[in-house]
Amino acid sequence: MVRFLIDWGVMMRTLKIKDLTLDELEELEHHMHENGEKGDYGYYMQLVILYETMFKKLTNLAKNNGPYYDDAFKQTKRLLVSTLIKYGSYLKMNHFKDDGDAVESLLKAVRLERKLPIAYYRLGCLAYKHGKYGSAVRYFQQALSKHLIGDPSCSLNQQQELHAHMYLANSGLHVANETYETMGKLPYPDQLPKAELSPLTEALTANETYLHNHAFYKITKNKTGTCSKEECETIFGNSEADELVLYFNDRENILLLNGQDPIITPTEANMIRHLILSSSRENPCTRITMRDFFGRTGSDGEVKKRTFTKSIERLRVKLRNFDIPEIIDLTEHRGEPAYYFKDIHPYTILFRVDDAFTNEYVN
Repeated sequence: MVRFLIDWGVMMRTLKIKDLTLDELEELEHHMHENGEKGDYGYYMQLVILYETMFKKLTNLAKNNGPYYDDAFKQTKRLLVSTLIKYGSYLKMNHFKDDGDAVESLLKAVRLERKLPIAYYRLGCLAYKHGKYGSAVRYFQQALSKHLIGDPSCSLNQQQELHAHMYLANSGLHVANETYETMGKLPYPDQLPKAELSPLTEALTANETYLHNHAFYKITKNKTGTCSKEECETIFGNSEADELVLYFNDRENILLLNGQDPIITPTEANMIRHLILSSSRENPCTRITMRDFFGRTGSDGEVKKRTFTKSIERLRVKLRNFDIPEIIDLTEHRGEPAYYFKDIHPYTILFRVDDAFTNEYVN
């Protein structure tokens, strides 16, 4: 196993990533998780390329060496698919979302694994957002047909399932309206059948209104509900001085507390959300409960302690640099370092219903 004394920056400048061995690739992955996003560009693209390279190598090894590499192959495929779904929007910039990259990444994910209702659902939402209603119909149909098939973490929750049906109906209505408008321009209008579209138009409007008003989850200490984007903006703009607001908006992720509102990376935002919603002094987060944030596991089948602790401590230091008061505390759980959200501030967390992490926090 390659040890950590390697200068990965030098290695990446002198070698192509495809020339690294599996052990070297795994060490590079741990290094990336420990040190996080450096600068504004390339972190998530590099992570995808790393997993794609590992996946290709393991595909060949699994074919030629039978079941010996099966577990590593399955784990790497899962990590590649998960990274494409959860972080594909950030391939251009570490802090800002891009719909084009999101679509490309989601399509890669479903080519690797067909039973991904959340990926088809997000593809449908993006197609609908950009007026590609024919594509939206196909994606929402696939999301609903694959719902509850395969990995439960990739299934749709109740709110998403409802939205998928409503988006599917609206996409079909948009296609119908566009078709009738095209028919109306044909040179033989007298031959066209008379059609009454007003009831369908009313249904489309009603669905649009519902989807608009329930586009985001709004989670506070005592309540989970939904709201519109406008309400999110109002909450963010009118929060109390000591209220923590974590806002996953359509462009970036912002943490607001005591007048400080830094834009943070998706990894940082998702870790903070997890600590707020899934930890307490009595039940802190450990490297085991947060394993999905840190890629491949160590020799004991879990995340390496150093990878876990360095990543969380880096986040704590960054928050201090933003003049954010201490909101994450260190403790010990069963002989392991553990962390929890200090419940001293009221909080509101705002994120879209189609967020790929939703099922971890909203059933």
